[in-house]
This record gives sequence, structure tokens and C-alpha cells, in this order.
Amino acid sequence: PSKAGLPLVDTLTTLRNWVPMHGSAAKIMKDYSENEAYKELEKRTNVKIEFIHPSSGQAQEQFNLMIASKDLPDMISQYTTTYPGGVDKAIDDDIYLRLNELVDKYALNYKKLRASNLEIARQTMTDKGNIWSFPCIQTTEEMPWWGIMVRKDWLDDINHEVPETIDEWYTVLTEFKNKKSSMAPLMFPKAGYDWGGSFISAFNIGSDFYMVDKVVKYAPIEPGYKEYISTILKWFEEGLIDKDFATRDEKSSEAMITSGKSGAFIGAYEAVPLYGGVIKSNDPKGELVPAPYPSLKKGEKVHFRQKDEFHKGCDTIITTACKQPELAVRWLDYAYGDDGALLFNWGIEDLSYKMVNGKPQFTDLILNNPDGLAYSITGWKYKLHMGPYKRDWKAYPFTPTIEKCMEVWYEAGADYVLPPTKLTDEESRKYS
Repeated sequence: PSKAGLPLVDTLTTLRNWVPMHGSAAKIMKDYSENEAYKELEKRTNVKIEFIHPSSGQAQEQFNLMIASKDLPDMISQYTTTYPGGVDKAIDDDIYLRLNELVDKYALNYKKLRASNLEIARQTMTDKGNIWSFPCIQTTEEMPWWGIMVRKDWLDDINHEVPETIDEWYTVLTEFKNKKSSMAPLMFPKAGYDWGGSFISAFNIGSDFYMVDKVVKYAPIEPGYKEYISTILKWFEEGLIDKDFATRDEKSSEAMITSGKSGAFIGAYEAVPLYGGVIKSNDPKGELVPAPYPSLKKGEKVHFRQKDEFHKGCDTIITTACKQPELAVRWLDYAYGDDGALLFNWGIEDLSYKMVNGKPQFTDLILNNPDGLAYSITGWKYKLHMGPYKRDWKAYPFTPTIEKCMEVWYEAGADYVLPPTKLTDEESRKYS
């Protein structure tokens, strides 16, 4: 190891990292080694990352095969929480490294971040006391970025306001089908429900495990779930929901939305610039707007919505096959310091951002990309939209429409949301 801080090693050293490639990243890169932030990080640290990307749609299966064969890379990013028996068992099984001592000695940035907030410390440690990963961490709560979007021009055509209740949605979707000849008035998630609770929260439940007054409940065994299923079944049978929802891939869903075959969908706010521009090019009047999480009664507030915790996932573990775990820890730790966080949040100075009055601001490469690429794509090329680093959720090219999405979706309550939990091996068996 280098004794001077950076580079981390005097001789270029390679570490292997297994990580699924995001669909938006795959539209502009073949490999994360083409990411500009990772290129710069290699220059600074003298550590080259050999990325191993599982085939699209097969990440879970390939993760399971990799674990079963014990043909392990140095690091694994994502899907690490799906280890059978939980992450503590992965440590006991000699697959994941326990990182407590390594973090204490070699990850001073991450150590400082964990010490700054008791909840961050809790969310990054198992109940057995194991520090097991380097995740994506935010130090402040992010406004909601997930919810329902609807064609405002279609609402104008049927003379209806943005729906706020389940009954109003039924009316709107029926009108979309009959008056707009929509093949799929509402695009729906493959699971048959939205993990963020966009429609299911109207029935006074969460989407899976949730809590009421500190008591944990499981949605599918609650009365509200039966009401939800009955409602959605009615909508499906009447042709108000995409009949192929369970088999559509992302590309097919996008085509339904942008071609004007669907009038509403559930997604992230980045869909507004990504889909909105295509919709408007096909129909000059086309406009997407956010819709609030609906309730059963007008004016009633729901208690469950998408909410970001300090721990945002993307957990990267170091495997027992890693021959240089100290180096891997130091390389990962760089992303939690000021320089590393600036690199991953904003990219390269004078390329993707400039400093204005002491604060970073995106350049036109991001804001008005010369190739017409939306941020949902450029954010994976010139910075890192999500990954193991200290994330600033405000490092995003916000527009008035996106800000409106956040404001509208924030009106829903989040008091039913269960905070992140880690299961012991025994709890994991009971959970299964």
C-alpha cells in the first residue's frame, strides 16, 4: 500500500466487482468501466476495477449460482441481502467478510459517517453487531421520487381533474378506455401491486410488511388487502389495466406509455423528462403530471408511500476470496469522503459540473445533452446515479415538473413505513 494517501497503491492493482448493470446505463455503455467517475477514480487510486455484469434479468439466478459454486470475485454489489439465511449467515458460512475491524482501521470516512448518526449506525449493522457492507448512504431524508403519473391532456379531453380517490380513478380509467381508445389505461407492475404503495395505501395498509403504532403487520393477511385485490381484479376484468402487465419488460412498457396507448403509470420522477419529451414529439399537447396517492374518501390522508431511509441499498460486500481486503476497504471508503462524494455525485469538474460560488452545478452536458440524452442515462455515464457512496439526493437536474412530483407525492403520510431491518438466521427461516 501507498503510505501517502493517494494513490492507494504504488502499482496498478486490479479488483473484481460483480454488479448488475442498470438498464439506463446499458443504453449508453457496455460496461461500468466506461463510466467517467470510475475512470477518474482509477487515476486517483491506482486501483483498476474489473466489472462482472450478470445477464439482464438473470442477476438473482447468477448470484445464487455464484454463491453455490463459491467462485467468488473480490466484491459483490447488490443482491447481497438475498443470501439464504441472511447476511450474518453469509459471514458464518465464510462467504462475506466481517468488516468491523477493517472499517475501524482502514475506512475512516465511513467510520466517521456511521458515528455521526445513530440511525445510520443501526441501519449499517446487523442485530448480531456485524458491519457487513458499504451501502449507498444519505445523511438527510429525500423527498419521494416514486408515484403515479397521468396524461394531463387526456384528463382535459375528458373534462376531469387529476383523480384523488379510488372511485375517481375508476371513472378516469374507464373514460380513457372508452373515449381515448386506450389499450391499457393504467400500466401496472409485474407483481400485481406497487411496492411504493401507490394504490394499495388507499386501503389503510402497506405493500408488504408495514407498521401501525410500532406494531408490525403483514399486508396480505389484512382485510384491506382483500378489498384491494377485489378492486384491482374488477379494473383488470374491465380492461382498465394493461392485460399483459405480468409479462412486459421495461422496453415494452416504455413503448406503451410513449406511443399513447396508456394514460397512466407508476414510476420514478425521472420518467417525466424521459417519457414526456417522446410523448410531446408524438402529440404536441401531450403532458405528464403527478397524481397524489389516492384515498378511499376525498380529503383522507393515506399513511404509506415510497420513503427513502438513510440506507438506500446497493450494499457492496467484500468476499472471503479477496486477497487484498484492506485495499478493497480503502477503495470503497474513498466514496464516503468529501472528494469521493463530489466525484460520484457530480462527476468530473469542467466536464459534467462547474463550481459556481463554491457550489457544484451541472453543465449542459447533463442539463442539455448535445445528443438529446436524458439525465436518467447521462447520470450513469458521467457520475454515479446509485451505488456505494455518500449520496447527495439534490445532485440532480431538477425541473419545476419534477419538483411538483415530489411535492404532490409528499402529501401522503409515511408513518406506516417499516424502517430497514436485518434478520438473524433464525428470523430469516421464520420469514421464509
